[in-house]
Amino acid sequence: MDYKVKFANFELTVSDSDIVNPDEIDSGYPLWILHDHGFVVCAVWADHLQNAIDEAVDENKMDRYLIDESDYADYGVNTDEPTCSFLGNASEPFDIDTLGYVELAPPKTRSNCAELAEVQPAVQGWHVI
Repeated sequence: MDYKVKFANFELTVSDSDIVNPDEIDSGYPLWILHDHGFVVCAVWADHLQNAIDEAVDENKMDRYLIDESDYADYGVNTDEPTCSFLGNASEPFDIDTLGYVELAPPKTRSNCAELAEVQPAVQGWHVI
């Protein structure tokens, strides 16, 4: 199922397969949609942005941003002043300069992601925080 989220001049399309942790829908956490220039990377239910990004990294949804070992010098990975972010449980280096996000308020109650289909029109009613 695809869900459209409209805000500002963007329309993001999130599908069930984009949601990293669908079992967390009842957590009361907001949904963080991580995107790159409007193209959805993934969506994560998390209490804050850092946890959303780390969860996405740990589930291999952010591999396109992982810095190759041959480029470590360019990013100062092994220096005191790196120009990258160390993310996930493994604290691997990532270049997330082009990563954007949208935070959506949590749904009042949903038992699973399949039920989101029933409230698709309401998705536009979720507000960007």
